[in-house]
Amino acid sequence: MIISLIVFTLFIIGYIIYAVYLKEYIDVTIVYKSLRKLLASRDVMLLKIIPDIEDKRYAEKILNLISDRNEASKTSYDDAIRADIALHNELKKLYDIVNKMDKNELQSEIFKKVIDYEKRIKLARVRYTEVVSKYNMGLTVHPKVCIKLLRMKPLEMYGSKNK
Repeated sequence: MIISLIVFTLFIIGYIIYAVYLKEYIDVTIVYKSLRKLLASRDVMLLKIIPDIEDKRYAEKILNLISDRNEASKTSYDDAIRADIALHNELKKLYDIVNKMDKNELQSEIFKKVIDYEKRIKLARVRYTEVVSKYNMGLTVHPKVCIKLLRMKPLEMYGSKNK
């Protein structure tokens, strides 16, 4: 009886800590991981189109930016966001080049898939920004627990100062 009360009390305390302090962080993690999966899928499609680009230096630059983003995503969320913004800005130019070039049927289908992924990624970025905004607000509401005790840091968002 006493053990079940202790377990129940610990469960209630754990749930309160989760609901008050950790929910936003877990939401950020889930959305970030889904965004990374979408970006990785888009990159696979891009790797099928990039060899067909005539300007090999530009194609190599895109490949380096993809590699940099993949490496940055292993270090921190903020580094990954900065690297993704740099890649996104270059991909706009790449999409113009691919759109203007003569494509066969396979290249056209791959490009349509890439554009579809871009639409989904745009929605995921908006969702990420919303979740990070809530997370950062939670840090300001509970700074002693979140920042000092749990050592959480504010995260960057898409469309903040980097755009």
